[in-house]
Amino acid sequence: MPSVAPGAADRGLLSIVIKAYNEEAKIAQALQSALAAAAEIAPLRLEVVLADSCSQDRTVDIARGFPVRIVQFENPAQRSCGAGVQLGYAASRGEWVYLMDGDMSLSPGFLQDALACLRLDPGLAGVGGAVVDERISNGFDLIRVRNRSGSRDGEHPWLEGGGLYRRAAIDSAGGYAADINLKGYEEAELGLRLGAAGWRLRRLAREAVRHVGHDADTFTLLRRHWASGRAFSAGVMLRQALGRPWLARALYLHRHPLALGLWWLLLPGLVFLGPFALALWLGAGLAVALSLAVVKRSLRHAGVSLFSWHYALAAIARGWFEPRRDPTVPLPAREIARPPGRPSPCST
Repeated sequence: MPSVAPGAADRGLLSIVIKAYNEEAKIAQALQSALAAAAEIAPLRLEVVLADSCSQDRTVDIARGFPVRIVQFENPAQRSCGAGVQLGYAASRGEWVYLMDGDMSLSPGFLQDALACLRLDPGLAGVGGAVVDERISNGFDLIRVRNRSGSRDGEHPWLEGGGLYRRAAIDSAGGYAADINLKGYEEAELGLRLGAAGWRLRRLAREAVRHVGHDADTFTLLRRHWASGRAFSAGVMLRQALGRPWLARALYLHRHPLALGLWWLLLPGLVFLGPFALALWLGAGLAVALSLAVVKRSLRHAGVSLFSWHYALAAIARGWFEPRRDPTVPLPAREIARPPGRPSPCST
């Protein structure tokens, strides 16, 4: 069975890797925006790699109409957010690699600015920009927008919503752009690995991509994530961080559900201490909830946060026991399309 193995870096090339699954309504815009970047990065050459997770709609048919390389999993059961990123990264060759999703469109001029930053600062592994959400359909979209988690300028431990990376940095931090075991948090895990290897990440205060996102409400999205196993990624990530230099940062990333778990663990012991201890425990919980509502300036926002922390706590417990594969092993894949004159890096 063929597999996509990491290609040799081409120092005159910038790769845009787009991971997609059932994005027929959005993939044309994503590919058009990526191909339009060729003019702004000259004299670098551009390649666009679509990593398709065995889409069941017209995503691949639409993508065939563009001069891009398309790779796809041999085994649909292996698809995940992390595996999709890694599939595309392994198929790419550029010394600079931009990672994005199929429901995004790249903003004009961003790659030029990101390249300038990376060239000026050899300690930077990657540069991201502001993610502009064009549709707010659920509580998690709302929290992300209000927290400006994808828009704050400065250095960050990881990039959200894609970014331009230095291939040499990724190769020095394990050699893979995303852990194939992760169905979520793959960007955070990459950032933690890069940080442990001595690299830094920066987000610019300018728009990088526009994001369409899900059309599902909060609870529909939660059900989907649980059914697909994406919800369990926090537990997978924490277990894999054991004994690694980034364990403390991984724990901090999931501090809210973990703190909630410790709070609940106190309950059995307090039962034996009597009603007064239980009242203090309950009062402390109510005080935290009310303080959260004040900080968030919204009861609904606070409620979504509290519910999501309980959901995440259960998902961490479930994900802790997920099986693990070696993230450095090439993924069995097939090449569906390739621009004329482009040699294939697929090997048997």
